[in-house]
Amino acid sequence: MSNRARKISFSPLMLAILGIWFLANLLSQLAYIRFNGAPYDGIGMLESLGSIYYAVIVIELLLWAWLVVFLVIKLVRHLSSPNQTKAENVNCP
Repeated sequence: MSNRARKISFSPLMLAILGIWFLANLLSQLAYIRFNGAPYDGIGMLESLGSIYYAVIVIELLLWAWLVVFLVIKLVRHLSSPNQTKAENVNCP
């Protein structure tokens, strides 16, 4: 029962934010390539923001780190759930 109480819930909003962020980057790059024939320099664009550049990079890194942690926890839960279910069935009277 303590395992169920310690379950971490993840907001679907964070997954939506990451999906929108990724798709927006992808679609803007595709549109730029379509009209100009070459991809734009994303780093150059970010550097033109000045000191905000570092904040944008930190935010993006935090979002991707969150995604990695989310996927690792989901994988661990998926791999451990069949073992827990079997153990619970054996111990049931």
